[in-house]
Amino acid sequence: MKKISTLAVSISFIMLTGCGGGSSSSNNTENVSSQAQGQSTQNVNNLKCDRGILLNSSLSTNTIFDEPLYSLTYNYKQVPTSTSFNIVGQLYADEFQRNGQMIYSSPKAIYNVTADEIESSLAEDVVQTYDLNSFGLFTKKTYQKQNNGWPEGYIVASQGSQITTAQFNDSCSLNSDNVSFDYEKIDVSGKKITDIFPPDTVNATTKDTSYIGDQFSRILKDNQTAFANLVNSNATFPNGSFIYVPKSVIYNNTEFYLFDSSLTDFKTLAEWQQKLYPNFKYKFDTVAGYKVTYFVDSAGNPIYDNGKDPAIEMNGKIYDGEWQVKGNVISETYGAPSTTSNTNYQSKSDFALFNKASYDFLAAQIQSYYK
Repeated sequence: MKKISTLAVSISFIMLTGCGGGSSSSNNTENVSSQAQGQSTQNVNNLKCDRGILLNSSLSTNTIFDEPLYSLTYNYKQVPTSTSFNIVGQLYADEFQRNGQMIYSSPKAIYNVTADEIESSLAEDVVQTYDLNSFGLFTKKTYQKQNNGWPEGYIVASQGSQITTAQFNDSCSLNSDNVSFDYEKIDVSGKKITDIFPPDTVNATTKDTSYIGDQFSRILKDNQTAFANLVNSNATFPNGSFIYVPKSVIYNNTEFYLFDSSLTDFKTLAEWQQKLYPNFKYKFDTVAGYKVTYFVDSAGNPIYDNGKDPAIEMNGKIYDGEWQVKGNVISETYGAPSTTSNTNYQSKSDFALFNKASYDFLAAQIQSYYK
């Protein structure tokens, strides 16, 4: 699976992102989602757009992004050898900052990587990405670094610790990857590193983690000595350390993603489906004028099942795709029923956001043990 944006997975600008903050009411989340959809339609004509950058703002409220927030993420790098290659795990964070209605990101290296190395592939990866939903096909051809950082997307609506975002696109549409988050603000001041890992710190690979993602943890655990020293440290998070953990992450539309690199040799969607998924129920449909095919349940409704990808026809060519079905992607009932080998919902930790105090402490602790 191709990694999408963090703020929409490592958080969902999707590749988004205790004590205090936010209401536990699902009705409030639905209200913000409804307000966001209304605003994304109502105010689009009032916004001025220059190659994906909003030049004005219709937002007049505070948001959680009024302070810098950090999303932990990772990469696996192939390092060639004389006969093959080695896989090297790399750890970094995306720093998110608000400017008006825009959200910008800047990579912060933590382990086995430099910020320049991360940035070198960002524009190339993103400009090859397309997002398709019922509102249309959205491109990112003008994506490039700005003075404020890399443009991740737009704040659509905000209410307390609830926020709706949309992903960067050339037309500044607030309907591309429109996702509503309901966050809980957790105070981790005075807690140790081990307190933000699962109870079975060494062996756990569960999606029930709230703070540290599974793949991020796996890379840390590859160095068992350093990891043991890290989690056994008596150092504690400083006062003012908070982590925002989502209670819900709701995709307001079903989103299809395709990439220049996912072009196939198939001539039709039917040929693609019969060759790759002949034993599964697929629906042939049209989304915003584009022909698509995707996995459905027994009632014919779209349902996410990891490994059963969609396909999209664009300009007469067939593309392998990825997708997110409309709904709460961190709910255990999202998608097809889970099995012992496969779960279809995402971990809360994939969207967790650290404030500067908690991030600076965690990054410094990792760097002190991982040389």
